[in-house]
Amino acid sequence: MSRASRAISWVLALACPLAQAAGGHHAVDDAAILAPGSCELEAWGSSFNGSGQRFQAGANCRAGPVELGVAGLHERRGEERPTEYGLQAKWAQGWLPGLSVGWSLVAAWQARPQQGFLGSSASALLTWAARDDLALHLNLGRDFVHGGPDQGRNGVALEWTPRAGWSLVGERYEEDRTQFLRAGVRLAVTEAVSVDMSRAQSLSGPGPSRWTVGATWQFSR
Repeated sequence: MSRASRAISWVLALACPLAQAAGGHHAVDDAAILAPGSCELEAWGSSFNGSGQRFQAGANCRAGPVELGVAGLHERRGEERPTEYGLQAKWAQGWLPGLSVGWSLVAAWQARPQQGFLGSSASALLTWAARDDLALHLNLGRDFVHGGPDQGRNGVALEWTPRAGWSLVGERYEEDRTQFLRAGVRLAVTEAVSVDMSRAQSLSGPGPSRWTVGATWQFSR
C-alpha cells in the first residue's frame, strides 16, 4: 500500500474512535458529543481476513462547546508496520426536534517507519432520531491527503436499539478507495462500559473485508 493510500485509510479511520452514538470503531460519525465534564476511552482490534491486523486506541473529552480527542494506530500488513496518530475536534448541537447537526475536523501524522504529516479531514454531520429506538446518521466530507489527491468522505448509517443495552448498526461508507457495507452489534455491560463487534464487507475496491472487536469506557472527570 502506498503512503498516500495509508494516509487516506488513517484519516478515514481516525474519526471512528471519536464517534459516539454510531459506536466506537464504526466509520460513520454521529452529530452528538459527550456531556460536559465527561471523557471516554476506546480500544479495538481488526483482522483483515488473515492478511493483517490493526490495533487502535483513542481518548476524547468534552472541552467547553466542543469535544477533543487523540487516537493512535498500529498496523501489521505483510512487511509493513506503520504507526500513526491523530487529533480531532468535534462540535454538535440540536437544530430541530429530532434533528442534530455538527462538524468534525481531523489531522493525522505518521510516527514510523518515518515521521511526517499524513493529511486532514473535514466532515459535516447530521443525525435524525426518527424514533426513540431508531436513528439515521449522515456524513458528508472530504479528505485532504498530503502529497496525494483529495477524496470525498461520505457515509450513512442506521442505528436501531431494539431493547435497553443493545444497539444494532448498519452502515455504507467509503474507505481507502473501497466501498464497504458494515453490520455491527453493541452491548452495554454497565452504564459506563460497552463492548461491540462488527463485520465490514468490501463491495468494490482494493481494501480487504474485516472483523472488528472493541470496548468503550465513559467516565466523569
